[in-house]
Amino acid sequence: MNTVAGPRERLIRSAILLMREHGVAATGLADLLAHSKTARGSIYLHFPGGKNELMEQATLRAGQQISATIDALIAESSSPAQVVAGLVEVWKRILDTSSFTAGCPIVAAAQSGADSPSVQAAAATVFADWTRRLADFLVSTGMDSTAASSIGSVIVSTIEGAIIRCRSEKSLRPLDDAGTNLIRLLEPPRPSPSE
Repeated sequence: MNTVAGPRERLIRSAILLMREHGVAATGLADLLAHSKTARGSIYLHFPGGKNELMEQATLRAGQQISATIDALIAESSSPAQVVAGLVEVWKRILDTSSFTAGCPIVAAAQSGADSPSVQAAAATVFADWTRRLADFLVSTGMDSTAASSIGSVIVSTIEGAIIRCRSEKSLRPLDDAGTNLIRLLEPPRPSPSE
């Protein structure tokens, strides 16, 4: 049975799609209303705090969606290197199929202006959650918890930075480079032939 999303859900979906293409500041209320096909009153009915509350909720929802992807990759992978390779492939597909217009909505939220502190805080919460998920997986593979936390952070920062560069350069090369070097970091060193 196919159910039609209500105005609140449509607004959140539209906010995620528009912020990942245009950023938070460049996504106006008129854009959100037109894209979501909702009436103006719906924003304040479902988000009394207005656009900032909507963008905060959209950031948290987008974060949950990407967290689910991370969890699925962890469940399907036997090594941290496979998780990184999977994340890189997911983002390469998104960038390629959108002709480099769709970036990460969490980066867009993190870059929102000083008038949107709750949106920036939501982005920080999401980044911390992704780092924790990756660190927990690294610990489960035998890595020290302090190192795992730091490397989880490096994975998130490196992939997110590569996504930004891919969009600006209209090239997948930065993600390929990020993946290659993160995998080198995560794979155990191989013994040299003389050992």
